[in-house]
Amino acid sequence: MPILFIHGVAIREGDEPQWATLHRLTRGVNWSQIQESLRAHVAPALNPAHPEEVALSFLYWGDLGARYALGGRFQGSRLPDRPWPERLDALDEEVLGELLERRLRQAAPPGDWPALVEAGWAVARDTSFRDVLRLTPPPDQWSLAEAAVRARLHPAAGPALLWPPLSEEWRLQRQRDMQRVMLSVRRPLEAFMPLFLGDVLCYLNGRGTAGSPGRIAQRVLDGLHAADKARQGTGEPLIVLTHSMGGQLLYDALTALVPADPALARLRVDFWCAAGSQVGLFKELGLFLEEESPHAVPLSHSPHLGYFWNVWSLEDLLSFRAEGVVEGAHDMEFPMDDPLQSGHVAYLHHPEFYLTLAAKLRVHLQR
Repeated sequence: MPILFIHGVAIREGDEPQWATLHRLTRGVNWSQIQESLRAHVAPALNPAHPEEVALSFLYWGDLGARYALGGRFQGSRLPDRPWPERLDALDEEVLGELLERRLRQAAPPGDWPALVEAGWAVARDTSFRDVLRLTPPPDQWSLAEAAVRARLHPAAGPALLWPPLSEEWRLQRQRDMQRVMLSVRRPLEAFMPLFLGDVLCYLNGRGTAGSPGRIAQRVLDGLHAADKARQGTGEPLIVLTHSMGGQLLYDALTALVPADPALARLRVDFWCAAGSQVGLFKELGLFLEEESPHAVPLSHSPHLGYFWNVWSLEDLLSFRAEGVVEGAHDMEFPMDDPLQSGHVAYLHHPEFYLTLAAKLRVHLQR
């Protein structure tokens, strides 16, 4: 009774780039841990006498996913380490203008930014100022430049004006505090989201057609064929567990790719559990291959699928309902108390999820 697991996006194995970061952020969509849970909680529902004989297989496609074309230079919200130059007199006006704008903007409320931008660039392009700058010792050049900008902003106030006004300091501190808080939220996700989106686009742009599947789609077909071949002659059901984008891969396979392949005419997934999937969303947006395939078979009438169980959670912002959008889908909302950052993979770490899967299998397959 084979169980095939198809993972979602942003999953890499240990010898591949970005593995350590992604493994930490996803709490490890780790096949060995998932395999242990399936063996302990689900296999006994399929073969109570010999649960160790239930074949468990992992369909890995992360090596075909997105890669950083520039070697991982994408920084998200992380500012690159750019020290301020000690000398300004050797800089051309374009570089000086950018530096003045960046330096003074850090200490100014956003309402002052429009005037600051214009004043800073006016100073950088002022030939008289640049002549004075060349005569000024390097340690004093930044002070001179900032004073010149303040003079243009408030010409009647004189050079001693404190800018920004002290009354604004409390608001600037609140802004800096909020930035620190938001960075603590964003940065853990920034290593994950680029590859999340990249893997989705990589699949959509390269999945091919029903008659000529792309590399990821072909690997899914090969995995299904191998699992189906392993149970031939045994009368055992084929169960597929997908997570996240893995659900979309299987949907395309069952509705468009398998019907177009005569070699897979007898393939049947008896029970499909899609955990944390976006199948309903992709269906609503018309992003599946069935939209353009003459061989497509609606999921509810497909000879290649038995029961479709869609598991989603309110705490998982990347999961969606499928009932009412995908004909034949059966939803279950799974409650979780995990942090939002890890909620998308939390199903795979909850014994209750596997125990409920086992119960569903007993109800729908052993009749």
